[in-house]
Amino acid sequence: MNKQKATLVGIIVIVVTFGIVATLFKTKPAAPKKPQETKAPLVEVLVPQSETVQFEVTSHGVVQPRTETSLVSEVSGIVQKVSEQFVAGGYFKQGELLLKIDPTDYQVAVEQAKARLSSAKAQYAQEKARSEQAQKEWDLSGRSRQNAPSLALREPFLLEAEANVESAKADLKRAEQKLKRTVIRAPYDGMVKSKNTDVGQFVATGSQLGVTFAIDYAEIRLPLTDQDLAFIDIPAVTQQSDSTTPVTLEAKYAGKIHQWQASLVRMEGVVDQNSRVHYAVARVVDPYSILNQQESESDQAPLKMGTFVTAKISGVEMSGLVKLPREHFRNLSEVLVSNFENELFLRDLNVVRAEADMVYVKGGLEPGDKIVVTAIESPVQGMKVRLEGFEEENDDENSSSDDAIAAGDTQSQPRH
Repeated sequence: MNKQKATLVGIIVIVVTFGIVATLFKTKPAAPKKPQETKAPLVEVLVPQSETVQFEVTSHGVVQPRTETSLVSEVSGIVQKVSEQFVAGGYFKQGELLLKIDPTDYQVAVEQAKARLSSAKAQYAQEKARSEQAQKEWDLSGRSRQNAPSLALREPFLLEAEANVESAKADLKRAEQKLKRTVIRAPYDGMVKSKNTDVGQFVATGSQLGVTFAIDYAEIRLPLTDQDLAFIDIPAVTQQSDSTTPVTLEAKYAGKIHQWQASLVRMEGVVDQNSRVHYAVARVVDPYSILNQQESESDQAPLKMGTFVTAKISGVEMSGLVKLPREHFRNLSEVLVSNFENELFLRDLNVVRAEADMVYVKGGLEPGDKIVVTAIESPVQGMKVRLEGFEEENDDENSSSDDAIAAGDTQSQPRH
């Protein structure tokens, strides 16, 4: 009986407790509800401005000499003398002696040729005298010289002697020419690229002695796409003179970035079959700053052959363009804009030129459009936004509109 009473008392206590809790929940005062405010997202915008743009087309290339020559020996012999400047990187002037081959054998050949020429001239003089004597004897016979046989007048012997003289002259000229070729002189102002022989070495006819190149100016082949051609003044394919299109070359030398001025002089007449690019040729005068030392800048670094350079070609000028960072474009030509009413829209712009960092557009924007810089994953056409930096104007507009609404409500209330 005691256990039943205890159980009954426990049940009564639980029921009473639940009743008290339910009563408290029912009599709990309701929490005041605040009106839910939906605030438009805050975005950063860029105000587009029209401007005149001087385009610059960038390309890359390797500096090459305008003329490169392989020096080849035209005679054989032992190298007798080598210029101090005939070393890799050595500078020489036009006409300067570079190498000399032992000329002894060729001097002897010249003397022998002179002796043969003298002998041939003597034989010719003898035959000429004999021919004149034969003509006199024929005339004394009273017969006409026109009917005289050529052998009687010794004409064939005279022609043979004359031919021997001409052959001896040719032999002498050849011997003298070979003697001159024992001295190798510089064909132009230039530098030595490589040296393949030295003093005491025997060289045969056709042996390569070294490689030289001219330094009056250098050339750089610059690959350009078909789109790049639309933004530069294209020189004619046959044009060989200096162009008015300036080119700035940049490269690193001795740990610093240096610049050299060049000009676009011509277009190559073929298109690369593999890459389908066009090649323009830029020319830089006196790349080593040697020829015109007085006119050259004292701190101008030499532009060495084989240097990889970045070329910035001065292009055409266009007005009425808007320059925008490429990162603000969602696709190739679409950007998010905010109009006069701070509504979000997607605009398809007319892209004139797209570069690595910047995009130039002309058309597609409406008055009052501002470029939305803040990234929005799922933009909704026409959604309201708040513009960073323009919040005061927005608040003033909203407050003035609220005041106008409040004033309208006051006026519409009935009088008591």
